[in-house]
Amino acid sequence: MVSAKELAGCLAACAAQVLAEVGSAQLAQLIEEPQALADRFEPQLRAALAAQGVAPEEVSHHIRNNPCIHLKGVFDPAELPDTPLAWTPVPAMAATLLLQAAIILMSRLAGMETVSYKSENAGALFVNLVTLDGSGAMAEKSRGPMKGHTDAASFPFRDTSDPKDARIAPSPDVVFLAALRNPDSVPTIIMPLSCILAGLTEAQVEVLKGKRITLLAQRSFQRGTKAILGQEHLLEDSNILREGGEGTWVRYSHSNSVVDADDAEAVDAKTSFETACLSCVQQVVLQPGDLLIVNNRKALHGRSPVGDAIGGASRWLVRSYALDTTGLALERRYQDKPYALFP
Repeated sequence: MVSAKELAGCLAACAAQVLAEVGSAQLAQLIEEPQALADRFEPQLRAALAAQGVAPEEVSHHIRNNPCIHLKGVFDPAELPDTPLAWTPVPAMAATLLLQAAIILMSRLAGMETVSYKSENAGALFVNLVTLDGSGAMAEKSRGPMKGHTDAASFPFRDTSDPKDARIAPSPDVVFLAALRNPDSVPTIIMPLSCILAGLTEAQVEVLKGKRITLLAQRSFQRGTKAILGQEHLLEDSNILREGGEGTWVRYSHSNSVVDADDAEAVDAKTSFETACLSCVQQVVLQPGDLLIVNNRKALHGRSPVGDAIGGASRWLVRSYALDTTGLALERRYQDKPYALFP
């Protein structure tokens, strides 16, 4: 079995080699063409892994079957500017270019593609996770805790379609979180699905596999889906658990899920699911230079309160998504930026 230490070392060496070979300016351009970057440098990463006796297929299997993987010291977080005050853009410098290259290469190694959604942050491939300045719901949310959720929970599972609009792309398979700063050691919260399921009865699991819950668009997708679709996206009478070839998958948002109050079985199953989530909390503290790979199908994730500090040397993570796009229809992409998915 591949170790996190071996994988982190190979990934760090390859990302550094990429930056040394092409330079900062060209790498910044290549990041906007993530598939081309992966095509060019994947052989180097495969060779580095092979030298450690690790097969790429082993890495892909590991990523797809674990709730999260914590890779330490993947990039050098030195010489950073002040923490940004907005989600985009991610400033281009050695540290951010290295982490972006590492994420693109790791996506390819997992048999996936680094993707974004046009309805969130205008389709930016990489996003700053920082405390926002000012007031309002989004600024307040950026300071506080985040309940367990999967990202883009109202979008379809992979290999399925939205019942009202087949163009809507699947939610991501993987969420990447790269730490540039975390001065207060704010933990990222992981809730493994295997642990959650162990806290439910078979009957409750079957209810959650049925079409009994409505999932609303998460806050970061609300404005974008409304602009693109004409209304905020929601998934009515949906299942939050799905059984498939890769085992049981989950999609859920504590803050954006609704059940019929008269459906006693669904109310009980939802309440028990959320109770089980609380009993399965694992804390992961990311240090600068670390990369966390969160399985968006087999774990919920969140965070502890961040605090009020903004800019300066305050907390700064960078987030991106990956999806196995095998067989993904063209109508589920934007052709001007193929990594950006609909909506």
